[in-house]
Amino acid sequence: MVRLISFDVWNTLLDINVMIENLVKALSELLGVSEKEIMENILKTREEIKKIRKSQSGNPEKALEESQELLAKALGVDVEIVKRAAAKATLTVDESIVLPGVKEALKELHGKYIITTTGNVMFWPSSYTRLILEKFGLANYITKQFYSDEIKAYKPMKEAFLAPLKYFNVSPSEAIHIGDTKAEDFEGALKAGMYACWINPEAEKVERIHERGFVVRETKDLLKVLSQL
Repeated sequence: MVRLISFDVWNTLLDINVMIENLVKALSELLGVSEKEIMENILKTREEIKKIRKSQSGNPEKALEESQELLAKALGVDVEIVKRAAAKATLTVDESIVLPGVKEALKELHGKYIITTTGNVMFWPSSYTRLILEKFGLANYITKQFYSDEIKAYKPMKEAFLAPLKYFNVSPSEAIHIGDTKAEDFEGALKAGMYACWINPEAEKVERIHERGFVVRETKDLLKVLSQL
C-alpha cells in the first residue's frame, strides 16, 4: 500500500517555462543583452547540467553553485549577476506558474498520504522554490520538502529518493514518485525501489509500462494511478 507520494517540482507542480522566461527578462535587463541571446545560453547550460547529473559526474554538495557558475561562464559575467537575476525572477512570477489541476490534486491527496517534494536545483536555490510554493498555496498540502541543495544529493541518485523515505520511516515499496524527466524521475525512482510515474504530455492514456511504473499525460492523472495500486 502506498503511504508516501513524492513530487518533482518543476514541470510537475510548477511551470519551468514561466520561471525561465522571468529569469531571461531579469538577465536581459541587468546586462542590456537581447532576451534571445540569454535564452539560448540558458537552454544550452541546462542541457549541459542535465548531462552532468545523468552521468553523476558533478559534485552533489555543490549542485547549485556549479550550475550558477556554468551559466555565469556562458554569459561571460560574474556569478553575482545570475544570483540577482534569480531573485528578481522569483519576485515577479504570477499564478500562471502553477500547472493546471495541481492544486486540486494536492487537495485531494492531502491528509490521505504523506506528501513530499524531491527536487533538484539549478539556477536558483530551493529557498526560492519554497517561496513560490508558499505564495500560491501549494505548500499547505505538502508534508515536507526535500531539495538537492539541502540533502546534498540530486536525482537520479538513489540517496535523493531515499531521503524522504528515511525521514518518515517508509519503505520504497510503500512510496511513489512522480516527475516529468524520464532519466531523473522515472528511472531514478525505480532504481531506488519505489513506484514511479512519468509525466509525458504525448502519452495517449494512463498506462502501466513497468512492473512498478506508469506513464501519464499530466500530474492530476496520478489519482488514476493510485486507484490501481
